[in-house]
Amino acid sequence: MNILYVSNMFVKKDIGPYWSIPNQVHAQSKLDNVMWYNLQAVEDGYWKEKANYKSLLDFPSGIISDLPSPFNKPDIIVCEEFYVYKYQFIKQLKKLNIPYVIIPRGSMTMNAQHKHYWKKVLGNMLMFNSFSKRAAAIQYLTEDEKLNSGHKWNCTSCVIPNGIDFSSLKQGIVHNYDNIDNVIKGIFIGRIFIYHKGLDLIVDACKQIETLLRKRHVQIEIYGPDREHEKDKLRNLIERKKISDILLVQDSPIFGEEKESKLLASDFFLLTSRLEGHPMGLIEALSYGLPSVVTRGSNMLKEIKEADAGWVAEIDAISIAQALKKMVIENDKFVIKSNNAISLARKYQWDLLAKNAHYFYQSLLNHK
Repeated sequence: MNILYVSNMFVKKDIGPYWSIPNQVHAQSKLDNVMWYNLQAVEDGYWKEKANYKSLLDFPSGIISDLPSPFNKPDIIVCEEFYVYKYQFIKQLKKLNIPYVIIPRGSMTMNAQHKHYWKKVLGNMLMFNSFSKRAAAIQYLTEDEKLNSGHKWNCTSCVIPNGIDFSSLKQGIVHNYDNIDNVIKGIFIGRIFIYHKGLDLIVDACKQIETLLRKRHVQIEIYGPDREHEKDKLRNLIERKKISDILLVQDSPIFGEEKESKLLASDFFLLTSRLEGHPMGLIEALSYGLPSVVTRGSNMLKEIKEADAGWVAEIDAISIAQALKKMVIENDKFVIKSNNAISLARKYQWDLLAKNAHYFYQSLLNHK
């Protein structure tokens, strides 16, 4: 099967698709003949190393029929994300009459639709409703994303999540929770985007139970890039609430070995997003054996709850405070939940997910 992946993205290492798309294409290349065409004139060493990556620097027209054979007429096209494509690209998809799949990465959910509401209403009317309905299928990342997106976009869909490469991680990880009675270390890794990531909810939740958190010596370190320039605002918010001894905003984002070291030194992961596609940071934390406190906005509440791999909350400070309180009280369950976290993460191995995608795409072609 000849598969053409299409994206329209810049090189931003602090967003999930930077890492997930090249790994997705790489895993699929073990089963199918694939190429990734990015509709931007950008290059990246990691992308070129992992995948058969091409961009407008290689084929500047942005026209699929100008690509080398067989990708000028692939069997199927996979469109990464949804609202990133211009009218000209959507028009050529219709003209080519090649089956295509859309991976919206959370942008079709009700929460996402309310962001820039009128702009999306107009865009949907003009071209994105027809773009989604003409697709062979919508490929969601989680069951929650599928449920929250509804059925209006397309009648055919599947759920194939983001993955993780276990071969690059330490095997046989066993967290030492012997010191859990003395100190509990939490960690957040993600963009410093206060509303989107629900960082204001973390602050309010910690303020509500600050006495308990101090008594149990709970500290939560916050790491992430500051593209939205909100780090100082977050620090000021924490200082006004007088909980800067509980929530510690770090100066720089962390990657590679430094991130691995911090994950291994932590006791739990925290993700209180109002809106996510499928959070790579959370999957990675689970693979290191970190039980996680997550909100419904993480799009993984159902999976965490069913696997007993952490504590879950709704998207409000009271519910998050209750989850954190339960976590502190249930410190004897950290070892069990840590093992469950690793077991859950194993379901997200890229090679397993690539097989699922192969069979799903083949089924779409068989029913053309």
